[in-house]
Amino acid sequence: MRKILFLASWYPSRVDPFNGDFIERHAKCISLTNKVYVIYIVKDPSFKNGKWEIDKKVASNLITYTGYYAPKKTRFLDKFYSNLHYRKLHKKIFKLIRDEYGMPAVVHLNVMIKAGLFALWLKKKYKLPYVLSEHWTGYSTERKDNYEHKSLLYKYFSKRIFQQSEWLLPVTKNLGERMNYLFGKKEFTAIPNVVDTQLFYNDPNKNQDKIKFIHVSSLAYHKNIWGILHSVEKLFKLRNDFEVHLIGPASKEIIDWTATRGLLNNCIFFTGIIPYEKVAENMRKSDSLLMFSRYENLPCVILEALCCGLSVISTDVGGIREVINEENGILIPSEDEEELLKAMEFMITNMHQFNRKKIAINAKNKYNYNKVGQQFNEIYSQVISEKKIKNNFV
Repeated sequence: MRKILFLASWYPSRVDPFNGDFIERHAKCISLTNKVYVIYIVKDPSFKNGKWEIDKKVASNLITYTGYYAPKKTRFLDKFYSNLHYRKLHKKIFKLIRDEYGMPAVVHLNVMIKAGLFALWLKKKYKLPYVLSEHWTGYSTERKDNYEHKSLLYKYFSKRIFQQSEWLLPVTKNLGERMNYLFGKKEFTAIPNVVDTQLFYNDPNKNQDKIKFIHVSSLAYHKNIWGILHSVEKLFKLRNDFEVHLIGPASKEIIDWTATRGLLNNCIFFTGIIPYEKVAENMRKSDSLLMFSRYENLPCVILEALCCGLSVISTDVGGIREVINEENGILIPSEDEEELLKAMEFMITNMHQFNRKKIAINAKNKYNYNKVGQQFNEIYSQVISEKKIKNNFV
């Protein structure tokens, strides 16, 4: 069984249990056939006076080390000491792993900055090859704080981390092409996010009168929630045979707006933040996923919806067109509320055209833990093989 060192720039922790949960699911699917050692370092606002701590969790073949450290009061000191603690804790945890379990065969870096700095160090000191999975939407030109606005130092290390990686594993082909444009041509294999198909599956016993749309997200700016609300308001004036359920942290402003227009609990329903299992339960009881993002790579929620057999209405941004087609959904232009309105009305009238069972089977075959884990294993095998060939010539 191979040993994989998983370096994560984002990962769930007690500071934020949802941050990078899709990276954690990648780690879980890889651990089905490998020993996976995760290192994640994060600042803990509850710590004071230079306190730090290493938390270790063992779940079968998945062993997670989370390093927590205290922030500093001033911005300058905080930035300096953050970098210091980040590097120090990485080295300390790596030594713990190496001493107890031995040297890993491959390093799997998840999101370049800033865990990639440690991947560079490991490659230089121990000649450990690393592959790079990337998820960041910041390479999209539509994002206001995108890569082009980063500092020269940030860009320098990003390019170096990219170029030193053995293999690029973006979640979409679109993202891989964008990174090649920014950093130089490199062979890549797009490996999607993975879906827990034990939770997200087609429920043939779903029974309800109205068509139920569902939206699951952080409800942040790039998800364009206001665009959804405006289109729903117009549609509700035309017909009332549908519901829209929004899962996520809705602001008071959003809730008040829907209430004053008579939409709240008539056609728009808010659940707030709910456990992952409840998200899946709500998904299984829905008919169609509604996404109106300004920019994306490929949201996990789209793949989860497809595994439940839902048709998808989504903006044609990032790599979404790589999974959505006329058999499982409708793609519309970003920011076009009229097209969103038309798509929702078409979906309500023509829901029978979408074969729920077929959508679910096709998605499950592509995004289940075993399938995605196999794709990673093929890359690991090739990297290890190339490393042996190189060593024979040294």
